[in-house]
Amino acid sequence: MKKNKTEIIKLAIVLFVLVVAFGIVIIQMLIYTQEGEKNMPFNLTEIIVVSSAEGIDKAENPENYKWNLDIMQYNDIYLQISKNEDYDRNAYIESVRLENFSFSTPKIGNTRIYMPNSTEERLFSYDDNFLINRTLTYNGADESNSKTLEISSQGGKILFRAANTDVGDLVSNENLEIAQDGTIISNTSVTMEDLKYNISFDLVIDTNITTYRGNISLELPCGDIISNGTAQLDEKDCSNIIFKRENS
Repeated sequence: MKKNKTEIIKLAIVLFVLVVAFGIVIIQMLIYTQEGEKNMPFNLTEIIVVSSAEGIDKAENPENYKWNLDIMQYNDIYLQISKNEDYDRNAYIESVRLENFSFSTPKIGNTRIYMPNSTEERLFSYDDNFLINRTLTYNGADESNSKTLEISSQGGKILFRAANTDVGDLVSNENLEIAQDGTIISNTSVTMEDLKYNISFDLVIDTNITTYRGNISLELPCGDIISNGTAQLDEKDCSNIIFKRENS
């Protein structure tokens, strides 16, 4: 009888330990789901968005108008990836990828994503050869170079352009003073409300240790470009963006 009682107590202790261990695992999983990685070898430390607009000469101008422009609204998005100096392993970036782009629909226009232009003096051009259809990859290198789609293996900046390429056009023979910025849109009936949309995408950091993925959401344009010409967002607190590892 006494032996049975001892065995029951031992079994109860074992079950209690298992329940506690299981509870700890569940709590850790819930914390990870909500907070993600806390000690990555590289972190997203800054997001900069520069919003403006420009007029691009149309390919054809049969009437020889003084002004015959397609108006493009653009948002240049810069992402700074920085090395975590407190990370205790020798880590380096193999590549940084942008994936799973999605948009809400602006009231006017159509949104497209462009990679930097590697063939001209302009950093970006509205050429279909530079459209991002699914994924944009920056490969790890000795130094960062946007035109060659490279990021320093020890951290650097990547960028791309989210553009509304169908805002409207400006066709006129009048002697207008036109600035190549957001004020050009004031020559149309388009308002800021017509231009607003949301973009989201995954930022994937591939390191020699493992791969980390986080999702970024932005509202574009980032300010009143019609009145001010250019607007800029500079976000240095990226702690709200949750990263999780994809493999070990």
